[in-house]
Amino acid sequence: MKLYKTLIAGALVAATSLAIPAQTMAEEVNLKYHAFTGKGPSNLAVRWWMDEVEKRTEGKVDFTRIFGGALGKLSGQPENIKVGAFDLGEFSPVYNPGLFPLANVTSLPFMSDDPLAHAKAGHELFKSETVEAEFTAMNQKYLFPGLWTSIQLLSHEPIRTIDDLKAAKIRAHGGAAEILKELDITVYGIPWGELPAAAERKVVTAAIIGSPADAYAFGFGEIFSYWDDEDWFFFPLPVTINLDTWNALPADVQAVIEDLNDEMVVKARSLLEVAEIESHAKLSEQTEVVKLDAAEKAKMQDVRDAAWQSWVAAREADGLPGQAVLDDFLKLLAKHEG
Repeated sequence: MKLYKTLIAGALVAATSLAIPAQTMAEEVNLKYHAFTGKGPSNLAVRWWMDEVEKRTEGKVDFTRIFGGALGKLSGQPENIKVGAFDLGEFSPVYNPGLFPLANVTSLPFMSDDPLAHAKAGHELFKSETVEAEFTAMNQKYLFPGLWTSIQLLSHEPIRTIDDLKAAKIRAHGGAAEILKELDITVYGIPWGELPAAAERKVVTAAIIGSPADAYAFGFGEIFSYWDDEDWFFFPLPVTINLDTWNALPADVQAVIEDLNDEMVVKARSLLEVAEIESHAKLSEQTEVVKLDAAEKAKMQDVRDAAWQSWVAAREADGLPGQAVLDDFLKLLAKHEG
């Protein structure tokens, strides 16, 4: 009997000693983040966010940070997050409209001239039941708006009229492509990584791209001579995390992240604004600012409404509530602009 009690006591001690390291390991969380490009404006917000998560969890969460697109391009981010190639990263509905057809309402043209209101409205929309379902279907949880940048026009020749647009060979995507198609203007869908070479060789003579921050950071001010610094649309680049990874996080870590996510709507925009102010001055030195004439811009506003309805019709044809989502987003914009 004495031997039996000794064995039992020894087994309990052993079990306890094994449980302690296991509990410690469970409290240490490493998350793998992948950026589709190098360190720059596109990941300013998420870099600040990761630093803050590590700080607020007192080192409980640690991020492995991979920059430069080593694990795939922007268009591949959603699928890679879905299958767990990495835990979290940015992606854009603009590059994946088939996977996120309703979230892509945020990239329609000329919806607002207030980027912060647009980001706030997008954040609220992405957490709505209808649009959140798109993230869930891709095994992802939406976290916060990362980059939410202005998309503007740069060109080799000055563009002041719609006829000037028709004469150009324009690289465009998202809302810019939608409105140009309404004007029967051919759009060149050149990937971001191939665009500098294409612009230098004049395969395209104009590009509607992230500007001024991205345009300056990637050298487009040295390629193009003219710049229209008005916003065609705002480029949504939300940050998401693999849903299985999220569900496995300790509740206290989830709580820290959720609190921070809401703060990030304003913080992300403020971080980008600093970069935009610096880039605006530098891009202005490299290019001549040329805008669409007022009458031509008014014509664009008329075409904008047709572009919105074309988007709605395409969603409705697929059995999706396009009109309802557009109406909801416009109401959110009005709320946040007000």
